[in-house]
Amino acid sequence: MSKLAIAVLVIASSVPSFRRAGTTFTDAGKAFPEDYFTEEQLNAIHKEKKLSVREVQSDAIPEGVDTSLISAALTAAATEEKTQEKKTASQTEPTKSTGTKATGKASTTKDTGASA
Repeated sequence: MSKLAIAVLVIASSVPSFRRAGTTFTDAGKAFPEDYFTEEQLNAIHKEKKLSVREVQSDAIPEGVDTSLISAALTAAATEEKTQEKKTASQTEPTKSTGTKATGKASTTKDTGASA
């Protein structure tokens, strides 16, 4: 099984607290799932000189960075990985024959004696 890692953006501010694109950034840094921001918001963040943006794998996030927002993304990725493993395993397992088994029970239909 592979070690799970997803791409995340680690964004840090050069000042203790700074707002841009509707989000507060700190000098400790915060990790965001790659698809967290719209393209317009990302452009504003990249243009802002008080913010630094790095793309890293979730298993390589530096100490002290707030990772609270990527927990859900990691859970979803882990669930998807397990689903893919199950699909792959079920495709490679031989299929079992499930023949019908005779029960030995006779039909219990009653004859009422009526004829058409």
